Amino acid sequence: MTTDIQHKPAPPLEQGSTSTDPTPHIERGSVVTVQRRRTRTPGAGLLKGLGVVFHHWHKSFEKLDDYEKTAGTFTTEYPEERLPLPEAYRNMPILLYDDATGHELCTSCFQCQRICPPQVIHMTQAKDPQTGKAIPAVAEFIIEYDACMSCGFCAEVCPFDAIKMDHHFELSTADHTTLTVHKEGLLRPVSYYQAIAPTFWAEAQESAYKKLQGNIKRRPALVGIAPQVVEKIRAAQDTAHDTDEGTATTLATPQAAPLDAGVETTDPAADKATRLAAIRARNKTKRVEGEQPAAEGVSTPAAQAPEASMDSGGDLPSDKQARLAAIRARNRAQQAEQGEE
Repeated sequence: MTTDIQHKPAPPLEQGSTSTDPTPHIERGSVVTVQRRRTRTPGAGLLKGLGVVFHHWHKSFEKLDDYEKTAGTFTTEYPEERLPLPEAYRNMPILLYDDATGHELCTSCFQCQRICPPQVIHMTQAKDPQTGKAIPAVAEFIIEYDACMSCGFCAEVCPFDAIKMDHHFELSTADHTTLTVHKEGLLRPVSYYQAIAPTFWAEAQESAYKKLQGNIKRRPALVGIAPQVVEKIRAAQDTAHDTDEGTATTLATPQAAPLDAGVETTDPAADKATRLAAIRARNKTKRVEGEQPAAEGVSTPAAQAPEASMDSGGDLPSDKQARLAAIRARNRAQQAEQGEE
């Protein structure tokens, strides 16, 4: 189909004119050829579209390592790959306890419970089992994770650095009751928080441990120790107690042996302790013998009566005999001075 169309140029604008009429002026006479039906290959459009799809599909496997790239995998393949979380990240509150002693840093001061906006923190203060008086330890601590807003106010207001914000966020569960977490589920060792927030813990460590040592002195027995490590701490204390008793028995055995026994010991420490005891007893005996001549001849029957009763006690260690002899000599001297007056 052919159509004759003539394009007439717009008349020139007069000088000073401001007309901006965009209407084209067309006159008959120009020829415009329009091809209505082009020759097309069957399925060419489908193949062209699939080519675009495969092109993008292939590029999607390329790892984006340059900001200039505009296509490829630019997301982290979670959960196989995880981005590092910043130290200030906060999800849910947790409680801390000392790795070495097992003592909880929390003293149940109720500061976090008072400041909590949704009021999801609940605690009970521990009491001395003997006196019934309140002590700086927490008996029960409950946080409702399902209503917690992760504001971090509790961690900011805590004066003992006992409550911190955890980085664990995978808390989805089909059991709603598990989101009410008790003290045993909240407690974490200090080393756990130190691993996820080393800078924050370094700033608070000195003050936290200084306050903890003061609180431990006011806690009787195993009160205030994390339930996870109570049995471990009790076993360690029993072992230390048994070791102390065994050491005391070993040290006491050489002292109970007579000094003039002709049996040689194979323990250098016990042998040395025996020799020192013998030397001390010998020196005290010499001092007593030097004081006795001054008090001879002035003794009275009243002074001799206690002496006889003391000597009748049987064989005593030389050290004790020396002390008793010194006391008797001193008493005789005092009585002699009183008689002269």
